[in-house]
Amino acid sequence: MSDLNLISLSRSAQSVQAVLAQTGLEFKVVELAASTRTAADAAATIGCTVAQIVKSLIFKTKETQRPILVLASGPTRVNEKSIEIHLGEKLVKADADFTREVTGFAIGGIPPRGP
Repeated sequence: MSDLNLISLSRSAQSVQAVLAQTGLEFKVVELAASTRTAADAAATIGCTVAQIVKSLIFKTKETQRPILVLASGPTRVNEKSIEIHLGEKLVKADADFTREVTGFAIGGIPPRGP
């Protein structure tokens, strides 16, 4: 992995590493100098296919404003209607402020874990 241009962990990445350790998961969080904001960026940066990337998407329910974390394969288009049927409530895309408030992370940098 040394050829991926690793950088030292930011406070946000350290918090993800702490949660993993607290739950007994033995993974090592790494941050990369190149962009991983989109699934295509992440795949290009680490040298895999977009289908091997997991996207973490934040939505919110329209009436109750409940955050919803959706994990999807990189090229997959999320079927919001299907999720709405399962939840029994309409979904709206979470804006940048809501996303940071409920996750502690900016859009494009949300780890695949719940709060």
